[in-house]
Amino acid sequence: MGAAAVALALTAGVSATTTARRAKTPPISPAPLAVEIADYARLPITGVPDGTGNNAGSLARINVMRQEPLPSGRFFVNDLTGPLYILDPGTKAASLYLDFNGREARTGLFDKLTTEAGLASGLISFEFDPDYGRNGRFYTIHLEERALPGSLVPEKQGIPGLDVSGYSPTAPVTTPGPVDHDGVLIEWTDTNIANTTFEGRARELLRIPLNSRIHPLGDMSFNPAARPGDRDWRLMYVACGDGGAGDSRAAFRLNGQRLDRLVGKILRIAPDLDSHVDDSSISANGRYRIPRDNPFRSSQEARPEIWAYGLRNPHRLSWYVETGTSHLIASMIGWRRWETVLLIHKGANYGFPFREGGELVEGDKTIPALPEPDAVPIQVNDTTTAGTVRPAYPVVRYGHGQDGGDAIAGGFVYAGKRIPQLSGKFVFGDISTGRLWWTDFKEMRAADDGVAGTMAAPHELQLWWDDPNDSPDRGKQLYPTMWPIVMAGYRARGGKDPDLPGTGAVSGSGRVDLRLAVDRSGELYLLSKSDGVIRAVIGASAAPDTFKQAARPEQYRIP
Repeated sequence: MGAAAVALALTAGVSATTTARRAKTPPISPAPLAVEIADYARLPITGVPDGTGNNAGSLARINVMRQEPLPSGRFFVNDLTGPLYILDPGTKAASLYLDFNGREARTGLFDKLTTEAGLASGLISFEFDPDYGRNGRFYTIHLEERALPGSLVPEKQGIPGLDVSGYSPTAPVTTPGPVDHDGVLIEWTDTNIANTTFEGRARELLRIPLNSRIHPLGDMSFNPAARPGDRDWRLMYVACGDGGAGDSRAAFRLNGQRLDRLVGKILRIAPDLDSHVDDSSISANGRYRIPRDNPFRSSQEARPEIWAYGLRNPHRLSWYVETGTSHLIASMIGWRRWETVLLIHKGANYGFPFREGGELVEGDKTIPALPEPDAVPIQVNDTTTAGTVRPAYPVVRYGHGQDGGDAIAGGFVYAGKRIPQLSGKFVFGDISTGRLWWTDFKEMRAADDGVAGTMAAPHELQLWWDDPNDSPDRGKQLYPTMWPIVMAGYRARGGKDPDLPGTGAVSGSGRVDLRLAVDRSGELYLLSKSDGVIRAVIGASAAPDTFKQAARPEQYRIP
């Protein structure tokens, strides 16, 4: 093995010769807990009330909510169909800030925006620059379909304050196999952040081709503990799915393992060309900088943007900051058996498509018994490997079944004050069934021991909710999942599908389409696409021991 290959093997994670240890048994589950939620805001309806699919049938495909890092405390919320709203925290009124949908006769920004496919298509995510209060910068990710007609330059007719002079698309990076969509990362600079309209410029940073519309660029985040002068200050972590490559049997199925490609990775970049000048270099496309302490920066064969790899669809990122340590958490949508939560480490290989949920993947099967030594090849390119590495494994998982769900919605370690029972607990949910769980972050950290079978224990969260639309008023009721709550909200807003729009393998006909968010104080919010409603988590109390029903949505459908 050459010197470059040795360097790759040494920096790519835990050695394959690491001694196996016995998996730790999760502790006994504590008493059941229920959180109280209250309707917070209804987003404008962009779907069709009598639609059936999750692309058009969902009343508002709200995907991400973040609070503006200014004293005003406004929320920004995106709808996958194109709108990016400003939500006033006082009036709860939503103002259209940008519209990404320029398809056909629409006057939005992008002619090729993909929305019809549902799932993670359209305007996927956004994030504020940590220095937004001074520079007005924020970032967006959206999905484009290559075959659609139109320009790659944003159209400004619907956004008169947008200056497109000098805007140019980047050359797509190479992704092996047939590609039909692009994930696009854009930097926006608003010159007046005090109003509700956009005035300023945009700059495309990165364009990643994808083998399909699934598992795209999914999220981006900055280390919340970093301060000016710190090594991580204003460095962006970008979660990129594998575009569905790992689910195939084609030669390009290893794209997420290949170190010379960007898909199936967590990337780390400095989007501002004027920052980190002394400790980074300019990217190949000239649009951002690459930190010199990235794990594969010294290899000419690997993409220097890579921070971690071997990932299927790490579509949500969040952080937990302890004294002196920032933990990057990824929620990864699974394939055959498991939905997982990962602690992301520099240079680590998370194993997909060779591993999933701490198990071996062989063809269409998952096998709990792992080989010894437990190792996967370090895949430099399509033909070259550089030794082997022991995979990194998830710290939380739940299965595809009636006690689990279809796809993890993401989650956050609770850092607010309303619910002291959840302090230091990671709260997460399932997209389709609307189930919620918590697990102790201390257990997650202990489970991050290199042993495939060590997992933190998930504990079910139930929900207290007072339906604001019921008559006569039944008062606060206890529910096992978000399903009946979202169904009631969906009906109140005119939804006609008897089972909620969309489908899921576990949820069956209909899906909640749940997402989670937090505000700057660490308080939790629940977003549901099917009814287009945001609900705030406002308290918690013990749930009755007798109320332990499986999350079978058919039990709670409303005729």
